[in-house]
Amino acid sequence: MFSSTLARVSSHLPSALKYRLSRLRPFYARILSSGQSVVSVSTQHGDIRWRLDDLTCEGHLTGKYEPYMQDAITKLLRPEMTVYDVGAHAGFHALFCALRAHQTIAFEPHPGNRASIERQLNVNPRLNVTLVPYALSDNNGPGALAEPSNSSMAFVSSDGEIPIELRTLDSLVAQGMPAPDLIKMDVEGHELSVLRGGAETIRAHHPIILCDRNDESTSKDVSDMLAAFSYRVAGEFPVICLPQDAV
Repeated sequence: MFSSTLARVSSHLPSALKYRLSRLRPFYARILSSGQSVVSVSTQHGDIRWRLDDLTCEGHLTGKYEPYMQDAITKLLRPEMTVYDVGAHAGFHALFCALRAHQTIAFEPHPGNRASIERQLNVNPRLNVTLVPYALSDNNGPGALAEPSNSSMAFVSSDGEIPIELRTLDSLVAQGMPAPDLIKMDVEGHELSVLRGGAETIRAHHPIILCDRNDESTSKDVSDMLAAFSYRVAGEFPVICLPQDAV
């Protein structure tokens, strides 16, 4: 298929070149969709359906999107778990988790990203994914996202131009949302705010936490904060944070 061939070719491009060409992604998606709008993608957990749109990248189509995160999820996820995908972007990891997990809750405050996830959920109706429009933080109320280049880099900022709603993990669990057993977090530098807002839930339920590295300080910052909850760091890509009593 044309879409699969193009994805394979693109997957061999150097990362630096792919980032320089990121502004061509909508054009790339339109080319792909000229052949077929929905493709089947094979992953370590099974197959998902993927609807091509402006957020589609070669990793989504080859099933190799952020392989370090997929490997960590595969190692640690068990079928009875509730997973939180915090900063779900286009929804690939949420779908990936849902192939195996009891339930997956995807948090995505960016309206364009959220619309993309909704499209993916529509073509994967058997997967148990709940999409939540909030950004997790350390307070409840209005907030904003800044978007320096594209929606994958959007981050919570008081100077942002995209209005969003902030919620703490603790407040949502107190209101009846199932507590997480595993948290995958990719929030572009907002990690400590998310953890502060979930301190009581973390203390009570000891979820596994997988944190995508934002910069060189991510591992130390997250490790230092979670030490108070008797966590240890068991990996760096992503930052894998495990309760001390975990295997």
